Amino acid sequence: MTFMFVYLLAAMVLLTDPELAATMCPQWCTCGLDIKGRHQVICSQGGMLDPIPIASMDQQVEILIITAPESNPNFITIGPIFQQFRRLEELHITDSNIPAIGRHSFWGVPTLQVLNLTRNNISHVLDYNFRGLANLLRLHLDDNRIESMPSGTFRYLQELRVLTLARNRITELVPRLFLMLGKLHELDLSGNQLVELNPEVFKDVQELRVLRCRGCGLSNINTMIYRLLPDLNLLDLGDNEFKYIASDEFRDLRKLQILQLDGNQLPVVLERTFGGQSDLQTLTLARNRLAKVTTTAFTNLTKLKELDLSYNKLDRLETTTFLPLAESLRSLELSGNLISISEMKYVLQIVSKLRDLSLADMALSELPLGFFVYHEHLRFLNLSGNHFVHFPVQILSPVPKLQELDLSRNRFRGLDERLIDRFDPIKIVHLHDNPWACDLCHVTPILSRINKSNGNTFKGLRCATPYSLEGRLLETLHRSALGWCSSSEGGFGYMDGAGNGAAGISTGFLGDDSRLGLIAAGAAVLLLLLTGISLVAGIAYSRHHAAHYYTREDQRGPEQEAIFENPAAILSENGDIEYKIVPMDISKPKKKKVSISTIDGITKDPELHTLTNGT
Repeated sequence: MTFMFVYLLAAMVLLTDPELAATMCPQWCTCGLDIKGRHQVICSQGGMLDPIPIASMDQQVEILIITAPESNPNFITIGPIFQQFRRLEELHITDSNIPAIGRHSFWGVPTLQVLNLTRNNISHVLDYNFRGLANLLRLHLDDNRIESMPSGTFRYLQELRVLTLARNRITELVPRLFLMLGKLHELDLSGNQLVELNPEVFKDVQELRVLRCRGCGLSNINTMIYRLLPDLNLLDLGDNEFKYIASDEFRDLRKLQILQLDGNQLPVVLERTFGGQSDLQTLTLARNRLAKVTTTAFTNLTKLKELDLSYNKLDRLETTTFLPLAESLRSLELSGNLISISEMKYVLQIVSKLRDLSLADMALSELPLGFFVYHEHLRFLNLSGNHFVHFPVQILSPVPKLQELDLSRNRFRGLDERLIDRFDPIKIVHLHDNPWACDLCHVTPILSRINKSNGNTFKGLRCATPYSLEGRLLETLHRSALGWCSSSEGGFGYMDGAGNGAAGISTGFLGDDSRLGLIAAGAAVLLLLLTGISLVAGIAYSRHHAAHYYTREDQRGPEQEAIFENPAAILSENGDIEYKIVPMDISKPKKKKVSISTIDGITKDPELHTLTNGT
């Protein structure tokens, strides 16, 4: 009797004491409490084979998670083995190669609210797979191999709110598939090649709030579906094949708040396309073929907070297009378009309450100093993937609240110390994938900051030049190991801004174009040689002419000498030069030319003998 009493007492303590209950834990699993204080068991090391070790788990477990890393997957099956968990609320079995759910696997577990079976090998589901789950709220069957489902597959899940079937192999949704799911609020069909959607399928789920069909091969949608789902507030049709959206396409979706149309083939946004969506807050049109957004495309979108027009074919923007968004817009993405700085500047003056701005991959090499003068509220700025070599610190003066700045994938070889100082109050600065020149001319200011307060900003940066340091992390460098920059290494590679904030003059004109620099240097040397040759030739010619002139001095007549004595002799009465034309007499023989070759030759010539005596 005493033994029985002690046994019962121990059992009661085990059931009531969470700490002792947590000690009942299978090997290779961890047990404890989640953030809500619920008992949970997590088996995540992988390599698990049948059977699941439920016998060594506490029967009071409320959350059971079984998963595995990709390198060590599980290989298990499931059946009616969970009835002993009378308080089980969530069951997650993922990455475990489950081939099928099994008949009545969850019978006797009425407390289950979340069932997650993603990333397994389930190929078929039938209605009896879900019997006994009368209180289930969320069912996740993503990333399996489900090919088809019959009508009424989920009819025993009448309380279901969320159903996700993304990335399976479903090619058709049969009518009445969602029979008895009248309370369903969220449906995800993404990643299934459905090609088209039948309105009959959605007659049983008219309370849907969220519909996702991203990457479903859709080229159009029967607008009758929108009439059946008037309460939709999120519609995701991204990564499909839409080439045209009618101006009244979404007129029945009056409660829409999020619309995602990115990754389609739309060439234009027509007038008043979203005129009926006055509650719309997020509109995504990225990665289409937009060459034009009409001036009235966003009419009535006075609550729009996020607009994504990135990676289209836009080369201009109409300022009037953005007038309806002036007070509401907080996030604008224009990345990947080739819009001129002047047009962007005028648009940004209108939407002056932005918090996030993305201008990546736009071939920008400079920005006017007052570009952000109207954006004191800016928190996030993305300028990655451009052609910046120099970035004057004055550009960031109007945005004192900036918390994240992305300057990655540009052409910086070094940074000005004043710009580095400006990074101090910014929490996150991205600088990776720039061609850093690891020499004393470029990275000295960076090295001096790596071990200071904002040192993490410069962690992970790698040298691009010189060759001996290529790929080396900047934080591993010591100043003593750095050499001075040279023309073969691209010079300074960044612009030394003037005090007034001008772009300045590049102190390293060669930059990365070393071949062009060598060609220019060669051309300069060649030009110098040609100049030297010309100079030598000129001197030679001058000496030859002087010698020739010297030998003709005795032939000067009185008239020629008079010119030097009295230059006015050749001037006429009006001051003009007076020329006297003397006809050439070709009948007279030419006078003897004197050819001087040696001193002896001069002394033997009788005509020149008098000159040597000075008479």
